[in-house]
Amino acid sequence: MERSKEDPDDNSSQANPQVDIKPKENPAQDVAKVSDATPKPPAIDYPSGINLIILFVGLFLAALCVGLVRFPISTLRIVSSLLLNRMTYLLTRDLQDRTIVATAIPKITSDFNSLDDVGWYGSAYLLTNCCFQLFFGKLYAEFPVKWVFLTALLIFEVGSIVCATAPSSVALIVGRAVAGIGGAGIVSGTLIILSRCLPLHKRPKYTGAMGGSVGIAQITSPTLGGVFTDKVTWRWCFWINLPLGAVTLLTVLFLVKIPADPNRKTKGTIRGFLDRFDLIGTLILIPWVICLLLALQWGGSQYAWTSWRIILLLVLFAVLFVLWIFIQYKQGNKATLPLRIIKQRSMASGMIYMFCLFSAFFVINYYVPIWFQSVKGVSAYKSGIYFLTMSAGLSLAVIASGFLTTRIGYFVPNMIMSTILSSVGAGLIYSFDPHTSTGLWVPSLIIMGVGIGIGAQQPLMVAQTVFKGPDIALSTSALIFTQTLAGTIFLSVAENIFQNQLISQLHKLVPEIDPRDIIETGASSLRPFIEAKFPQYLTAVLTAYNNGIRHVFLLSVIFACLNAIPDAFMEWVSPVRRGKPAAKADATNTKAGENIKEASSK
Repeated sequence: MERSKEDPDDNSSQANPQVDIKPKENPAQDVAKVSDATPKPPAIDYPSGINLIILFVGLFLAALCVGLVRFPISTLRIVSSLLLNRMTYLLTRDLQDRTIVATAIPKITSDFNSLDDVGWYGSAYLLTNCCFQLFFGKLYAEFPVKWVFLTALLIFEVGSIVCATAPSSVALIVGRAVAGIGGAGIVSGTLIILSRCLPLHKRPKYTGAMGGSVGIAQITSPTLGGVFTDKVTWRWCFWINLPLGAVTLLTVLFLVKIPADPNRKTKGTIRGFLDRFDLIGTLILIPWVICLLLALQWGGSQYAWTSWRIILLLVLFAVLFVLWIFIQYKQGNKATLPLRIIKQRSMASGMIYMFCLFSAFFVINYYVPIWFQSVKGVSAYKSGIYFLTMSAGLSLAVIASGFLTTRIGYFVPNMIMSTILSSVGAGLIYSFDPHTSTGLWVPSLIIMGVGIGIGAQQPLMVAQTVFKGPDIALSTSALIFTQTLAGTIFLSVAENIFQNQLISQLHKLVPEIDPRDIIETGASSLRPFIEAKFPQYLTAVLTAYNNGIRHVFLLSVIFACLNAIPDAFMEWVSPVRRGKPAAKADATNTKAGENIKEASSK
């Protein structure tokens, strides 16, 4: 006999054919049984209204903390030169990084009498931060996101306390290393929490706004660092993280409600856990990252590239890196970074895009202030003020990019705009010379900043769209890791290009001057040095310096243009088209559940 469409037994059997349904006198009992037997996905209680605003502010403050104390890669290269030449600590004012910690470096080295250690104040943070990026990605994939993030925040705060109370230079370095570990988990964690606390179609706006923390940190940190160092003590550059971190801790603790993943394995033997966690891969990852970063930081500055130390570090890096790739292949889905993540078309394109974009960005970020100080003859303070034009453009563009993505509905248009604007901006910057006017360098920096800002967050948003669940954590960490490595590698390349070109230009234009005198002088002291010693050669030296820097700017032009390749291969996925139907389906499922409960109560 054919069942009618109104028969509840028929609907139930279609919903779950594995459930054995027998005729009953009360059909409502059958509905209740089917409801109990059907597995339900965990309901997501998305924060909204004031709770969402408070949560976002808390996460934003955490990202701001990392931005304030993170010692940019640009500083490490010039710090190495300071150590090599044993200049007075006053020359650290030439440092091009605009963070709260960098402002305090001269006072710290004076208090501890630790000029030889100043390079480690930055590299200790950078080394641990790079090493633990992928490690935290695996943690976020295997354990509850909320508690991994709070653990990272706690580690970061402990590191800040160690720095703030450091009785010696060694203690400060240890504190910086500890803070770097926590910072690695915070940067990716803020984005991962947003991805779990917001429906897909709302994520671009909030992810873009979160990216604005980088620009705000660049703009506010010199002022805060100067006030703390001059008016109170440099230790407040680290104490400031405690109240900001406390706000984040409370908001995440009480407002983040991420349901447990029913597919996540929470029990098992210790051996099973270690096998699932890819302990061997992690233990090999850390040393190859350290070998690479140390070789890039020391090569050409503290030691010659032909030095046995640098060669040994590079050989160890190559061997360990190949071994790590092999382990990732053998481990499959249990790897620290499963190859299926990298092989995904949008992810592969996104990693190439991030590598090229941030290679171009870090080179400009480092060498434009040097150009201001050396070629234009302005102070380090003024060069920082001038560079705010790019920082402001970048910050506003990052925030606007999320809204543009939501409005357009796709990520690729923003990436194409980023490639065009950053290529034009880098090209204009490449045209700089000693006579460049304010009317040219201001719009050039704004265009470059906007170009970088529009594209900076797009690969991260794409990853949140094409991946689900734990894979979001793995892909996010991999992209941030790629971004950090890009800056490290190509700042080293840029410095060697600059020095080689500068020496070549000086030999060609002013053979009477020893190039070592120019290199060791420093950017902000270049004009006073030449005017005092070789006033007749000032124009020639500035031309040589400008030509050397322009070859570095050409590197940015090349990488900005190369982003056309990943643009072409990126999938045209839409968070709006994918997100709204999913949100509608959630609402439909909720309504269906209410109907079942209502039927079972009759």
